[in-house]
Amino acid sequence: MNCNKVEELLSDYLENTLSLDNRRLVDAHLQSCAACSELLAGISEVITLGKSFPVYEAPAWLATRIVANTPRVSHESWLDTLTAVGKWIVEPRTAMAVFTATLVLGWMGSIAGISPEVVRNVRTPSAIYYGAYSVLNRAYDEAVRTYYRSPLVTEIRTRIEQLREIS
Repeated sequence: MNCNKVEELLSDYLENTLSLDNRRLVDAHLQSCAACSELLAGISEVITLGKSFPVYEAPAWLATRIVANTPRVSHESWLDTLTAVGKWIVEPRTAMAVFTATLVLGWMGSIAGISPEVVRNVRTPSAIYYGAYSVLNRAYDEAVRTYYRSPLVTEIRTRIEQLREIS
């Protein structure tokens, strides 16, 4: 008999509910294993100390209060789940969120140059990567050009040119 099996049987051993064969096996193991004997002594001490605790009478209202405040656990069926999902979808705010998300994603896709024809023609991941790379390069290029054409940068360049002419 190993220590795990003895640990499982210790409660029954202390309550004298083990069969005679199992009790002999546990006794033999306890004589040879100091850890299990120490565990048995600790459990016995806890049981002895527990018997010395005072026992108080519960108030009459406690049982009804516990039953009243205990939540009911009901098993939800697939039909209940589908009904809840259907109600969630039909809610006005959910419908509006789906509608808005569709509009925004379509608008962002059109800005990025994505159309149904492009999606249909793209079949390989590398094409998607290179397409996105070219879109980002164009966007970066446009941002840099816009920056250098801005009035502030133009004014700074003009001032630098004036300072160069003076010196």
